[in-house]
Amino acid sequence: MEEETTELTASGVFYLDHKTGSRYLHYEEEQEAGVIRTVLKVTDTEVLLMRSGAVNMRMHFFRERKRSTISVDYGVGKLMMESELLNIEEIYTQNEMFSGKINFQYELLDNGVNIGIFDISMILEEDKE
Repeated sequence: MEEETTELTASGVFYLDHKTGSRYLHYEEEQEAGVIRTVLKVTDTEVLLMRSGAVNMRMHFFRERKRSTISVDYGVGKLMMESELLNIEEIYTQNEMFSGKINFQYELLDNGVNIGIFDISMILEEDKE
């Protein structure tokens, strides 16, 4: 099976909630269907990926590798599947400028049948301006 790679460069905002320790990444992307607003929330127990706009999606992953439900609404109906977080890695550095990397891998299932394993890699770089 050939691995497909899609690359996206987007400007956004990354911040750390010092009270809860949650890390947030907000960005927008332009696609043929329209604008998609994305929020990634990472905590010590879960990863939540929410997309709204041209595509509405909620992917909730738990670090204890428990299965969770994914909800995708493409306008023609709602699609429900299951997911399981397989691995997550976060690296952040603060030298003269902030940088970081968030990698996670998840399995997608439809009625208990494996659809595939997906790797997400996000590279964070502080705007140089």
